[in-house]
Amino acid sequence: MGRFVCVVLFFDLLFSVDTSAQIKSLYPQNYFRSPLDIPLDLSANFGDLRSNHFHMGLDIRTKARENLNVYATADGYVSRVKIEKWGYGKAIYITHPNGYTTLYAHLNSFYKTLEDAVKAKQYNDEQWEQDIAFLPEQFPVTKGQFIALSGNTGGSGGPHLHYEIRDTKTENNLNPELFGYNIPDNLKPTVNGLYWYDRRYSTYQSPAKSIAVKASGSDYTTALKVVQVGSPLVSLAVKTLDRRMNSSFRFGIYQAELWMDDSLLNAFQLNDFSYPDSRYINACTDYSVYVKTKSFIQHLSILPGNLLKVFSEAGGSGIIILSDTAIHKMRIVLKDVHDNTTSINFLLQYNRALQQNITYPVNAKPFVPGRADSVIGKNVKAYFSSTAFYDAVPFQLAENTSPSPKAVSPMVALHNYTVPVQDSFTVQLKITKFLTASLKDKVVMQLISNKHKEVTKGEWNGDWMTAKFNRLGFVQLLLDTITPVIKPIGWVNGTKFTTQKTLRLRCTDELDEVEKFTATLDGQWLLFAEKNDDFIYSFDQYCKPGTHILVVTVTDKAGNIAKQNFKIIKQ
Repeated sequence: MGRFVCVVLFFDLLFSVDTSAQIKSLYPQNYFRSPLDIPLDLSANFGDLRSNHFHMGLDIRTKARENLNVYATADGYVSRVKIEKWGYGKAIYITHPNGYTTLYAHLNSFYKTLEDAVKAKQYNDEQWEQDIAFLPEQFPVTKGQFIALSGNTGGSGGPHLHYEIRDTKTENNLNPELFGYNIPDNLKPTVNGLYWYDRRYSTYQSPAKSIAVKASGSDYTTALKVVQVGSPLVSLAVKTLDRRMNSSFRFGIYQAELWMDDSLLNAFQLNDFSYPDSRYINACTDYSVYVKTKSFIQHLSILPGNLLKVFSEAGGSGIIILSDTAIHKMRIVLKDVHDNTTSINFLLQYNRALQQNITYPVNAKPFVPGRADSVIGKNVKAYFSSTAFYDAVPFQLAENTSPSPKAVSPMVALHNYTVPVQDSFTVQLKITKFLTASLKDKVVMQLISNKHKEVTKGEWNGDWMTAKFNRLGFVQLLLDTITPVIKPIGWVNGTKFTTQKTLRLRCTDELDEVEKFTATLDGQWLLFAEKNDDFIYSFDQYCKPGTHILVVTVTDKAGNIAKQNFKIIKQ
């Protein structure tokens, strides 16, 4: 097969990119107050680089403590409450009359009237996880009103408040620092690496090549006076971070510009984006480098399948066309949201003698952005949408004997884990071992993508199971007959609970997190909150003094059920 080449000509436009000060003029300033009554101290900003997503708001530190008062940042009404095991845990959404909605996440509890209403619905539904919409007249709030206590619920790794501002109509997340919050910062971004790619090929074929950089006054330049590259088509990427005054945390940059001979080639600015589009971080960064090293390299070009709308219309794709061997003046400008600016200035030249050609992999199928495609083997079929890939992929498929004694299919390599996909794809695997109907019902499909493992209970069609995943890697069918494990934490059967405020259980499964948890107390459903593998009951009016029988039932994704009875004594 031939090489993949993606070239988009840049326009010689001498336009600049709006400053954050100009962008701020588009939003109401000082309309929203702080959600806390302590100075704003961030541990993450809007657009911070995360695994498979951009950070969508501000993480505000709470002095390493939980249960700080959280306040409505403007007049409005509670329009939504969401409670989930991962993600934002317990969260409040407040809709405001000026067209914006604010979100407050990882909360421990809501203000009493709201907490009571939510808890009543949980007991009525016999369901801890909730996503409840409210009418404007149900829970109105005023600016500065106490609405919740901060916490560490959901996917949080430590006590803090996650705060967002959204466009109510579009539901796009907006950069809260564009709304006039006073968070002093006079430190500019720093540069930790510069890289180039041979764009005669896909970025998944041509790995990043490092360019040594050094400080030059208050900015940066390259260690070599002239950087020579062995391709007439190249793109650049940078490893950068931003710091803030009196903070040890590292933050993402707000804006980047790429200039060649005083012409703008590419620029991005992180003002807003939607939740589904946040996954395009895997097109804005070198995904292969991230999954191997957990460090981010940010592209200064737009990959062909990157549909994120954060790039300046004044710029082009960021592909650098070196149609001659002349020396070209390059400039990379990096800014934070306060317009603190760093630049990298250097000279770039094409040297044909350094050119290295890449051989196309044998038996690879060419997948390209914008085209739906599939790959079919003896015991596997996989189907990908037209938006699945960000750049051309020489897709390789392999079927091998699985090392797992639980396997009832081959272990199939769907290319490899270093190439990202934007949306879920469909996989069909054929069972290759005879099982009775009852055992076949205990089969799950497993994905192994580097260190990430997950299983799902797919749908059967004859001997083929169908499931969906959003990562590449190894897939296989496993027979799972092992029941989950239920373990009391800090107590045993027959324990007397006197001063304890909570009762905790840890429920684990051999292959994945448990699928379903149910608890009853003397035959009545009991509310347990979830955090990682732990299930926590907070003693309340539903457990009165006396001796009780707690029945816990846990189901895994294969349908195996574990059930345990406990005697507890509440004093």
